[in-house]
Amino acid sequence: MARRDGIAALVMLLGAGAVVWEAAKLPFGVVRNPGPGFVPWWVALVLAALSALLGVQALRARPSGPPARSAERRQWGRVAGLLVALGVYVAALSPLGYPIATFLLVLLMLRPMLRRRPGSALGLAALAAGGSYLLFAVWLSVPLPPGPWRY
Repeated sequence: MARRDGIAALVMLLGAGAVVWEAAKLPFGVVRNPGPGFVPWWVALVLAALSALLGVQALRARPSGPPARSAERRQWGRVAGLLVALGVYVAALSPLGYPIATFLLVLLMLRPMLRRRPGSALGLAALAAGGSYLLFAVWLSVPLPPGPWRY
């Protein structure tokens, strides 16, 4: 795992360096009046620092044995399942609407919690769907798919 972390840290450090290089070509501005290069430069700088930190941790880590193949397959299965769930979520947005589709997606992601504490999982899913709908559709006036209940 340390080798993968080291490679990822190096790739991200190189990417952050490229963003810093390109952002430096844009007008920087000042804190009170930032230019177009201000935010990308600072974000890339923070990414570079975090990548360097990960690289140092990867270099200091002791090499571990080879990862168990079954655990690695399970992790890839979870990633594939999440990608499928996100694809179904996008397809379900128009017919179901944002609140219902988001509720179901969050509920699916909280599936392990649903078995042990169904009330908490249902409450968190409702809070996530309702809160994000309130934030984006009501306060920020972002048009979201309403679903079958058109208003």
